[in-house]
Amino acid sequence: MLPNKKGLEIIRKYMKIYNGSNEDFIKKCLVKELKENNVLVETEDGTYTLKSENEEEMMHSKVGALKESIYKFVKPSNIENLENPRVLDLCSGLCYNAISALHYNKNSKIDMVEICEEVLFLTLFLDIPFKEHEIIKDKVREYFLNKIGIKYKSEYDNINIYVEDARKFIVNCNKKYDVVFHDAFSPKRDPTLYTYDFLREIYKRLNDNGVIISYSSSIPFRSALVSCGYIISERESIGRKRGITLGYKNPNFKPNRINKIDERVIALSIHAIPYRDETLNLTKEEIIRNRNIRKEKLREKLVKIGKYISTKQIKKGNIPEGILKIQEEDLNSSEIIIKMRREFFKDIYDDEIFSIY
Repeated sequence: MLPNKKGLEIIRKYMKIYNGSNEDFIKKCLVKELKENNVLVETEDGTYTLKSENEEEMMHSKVGALKESIYKFVKPSNIENLENPRVLDLCSGLCYNAISALHYNKNSKIDMVEICEEVLFLTLFLDIPFKEHEIIKDKVREYFLNKIGIKYKSEYDNINIYVEDARKFIVNCNKKYDVVFHDAFSPKRDPTLYTYDFLREIYKRLNDNGVIISYSSSIPFRSALVSCGYIISERESIGRKRGITLGYKNPNFKPNRINKIDERVIALSIHAIPYRDETLNLTKEEIIRNRNIRKEKLREKLVKIGKYISTKQIKKGNIPEGILKIQEEDLNSSEIIIKMRREFFKDIYDDEIFSIY
């Protein structure tokens, strides 16, 4: 999903005249025009966000674009206590996550990946109250000036900007990361970066004790993380009832469990079937359609062998008593989910139709 089309049109108009020496002029005109067209919206902490393609949805929470970055991504990552952390910032957008990461750890080395040039361009003209914004702006400036043929070299070599599909980036990436900010639009809107296949590629590029963080608490997303090998956990989220999701690779501590009902749903419901994109180039429509087909096939198989339980029944606890007891063991959420899954579906766990988990 992209930002509001009207907003993109306005930003492109100023991108065409940008030459590096006219930033003050563009800032005055661009911000004013975006506000007048009601596509640049001030959030509660005084920072700005853009409307998305869906007029009712913003790119950031109304509680604050910067505040959201700090408390949904940077603080939960524990980045301020890491030594020279390597960070992958997916869907960098207006760059709040990268700015906040540098603010809390100046030694962060960050690879920023964003498919939409327009939102990157806009960060040059926003006022974000962290001095680290100047570092990010200088790297964005370098990108756009070099693109139009004006030689410019930023003095900051700890930031890299990649303007491309995150799936293409991850396939060609040979780096290892300590922290991954996964800040894509919700999987319900666009599951492209929430597939088992994409998340598995990220897993391969995480250092031990590395973590991927997302504001999404989607059941298919969390299910995909478990299937990839992540130890999933949950933290409280500002501005939302459901918590954020953290997925660790070989943590040296025991992460907090997600809530028990979600553990049951992920383990036993067909709604937990992950999105798939084996070639990492499918459209969001293809990904959604293929998942719906797999869900129906699995439902038919489970009904046939008398193993189907609706999500509603699972949430009410209407499942075999032996399965419920598994949750009382001293395990993390991923271990519990896998154990419940294997026990309940032991008759078909090795069948090809069940391999989608």
